[in-house]
Amino acid sequence: MRVAGIGEVLMDVFENGEATLGGAPFNVVFHLHQLLTALSMGDAVFLSAVGRDPFGISIRKAVAAAGMPTGYLADVDRPTGSALVIEQEGGAGFEIQPDVAWDFIRLSDSACELAQRCDAVVFGSLAQRSEISRESIRHFVAQVSGHRLYDVNLRRNTTDGVAGYTAEIIASSLKLASLVKMNDVELDEVASLLGFTPESPDPEERTRLLMERLRVEFSLAAVAITRGAKGALLASQGKHLSLPDSKLDQSLVHPVGAGDSFAAGLLFGIMQGWAPEHSLELADILSNWVVRHASATPPLPERVLLQVRDLVARAGKTTASCSKPFANAAPRN
Repeated sequence: MRVAGIGEVLMDVFENGEATLGGAPFNVVFHLHQLLTALSMGDAVFLSAVGRDPFGISIRKAVAAAGMPTGYLADVDRPTGSALVIEQEGGAGFEIQPDVAWDFIRLSDSACELAQRCDAVVFGSLAQRSEISRESIRHFVAQVSGHRLYDVNLRRNTTDGVAGYTAEIIASSLKLASLVKMNDVELDEVASLLGFTPESPDPEERTRLLMERLRVEFSLAAVAITRGAKGALLASQGKHLSLPDSKLDQSLVHPVGAGDSFAAGLLFGIMQGWAPEHSLELADILSNWVVRHASATPPLPERVLLQVRDLVARAGKTTASCSKPFANAAPRN
């Protein structure tokens, strides 16, 4: 199996000065790579661009140390992307630098050939803020015949309010995707930008109506919504599943990267043809591990991998006896 991701890779810089590897689509692919290689099932690659500076060198070293190829990380004459992470009540705020390396992603011949061989691709919104990267991302994703996960990941600078997305970016990405993951706040923003206004006074019912509207309107195989401490929801072919509220001490939770690891677990299960509840279980296992760390990309320890292997065995027994719930959607240009 081979998974590709395309978009931003950057350094998350925390208020205490610590810098760690990040970038939403990269985080998803990083965790997928950990799973695929630990289980000897394949690998994952990431396409982006970095600068010829200390952050760029650090990213290349970290990617190589994770066992991922660095050949799809282009060298460009721009600063490597970085994001100041501002931890605050209810989540994390960000200050994302403009006009950086990943705003200039261009596809090589080998990248175009890679798209033809991928079983799945992961992409997001932020790297589409520039015309150059936007065209490259959309062209690459459109060539992938397997699962196409749009990790919506709407980012707005905390200090000046500048948004790294538009209604056009969201709508076009939804048209390209076969699977979508976002959080509950992003769901409201997406609904507002697309003009979706379900009439229901009940918040839970409103959320489900919006999920179903997105699933049907854009012919999606699945829509997943994360809700922080309140668990998660999954809509697929008219069926709705949920994860219960988190039992973790929220004072110890680091929110950066939690949704990305959730998306990785969900996509992994979908790629295996698992029942939706097993895919949700893996998403929960990964996100529960990541929120215990300030970094969005902590390595998976053996005790977590034991949980994963047990789930793989259980899920595999049921997969063979039922039809696959998540069908690959046809490529859409």
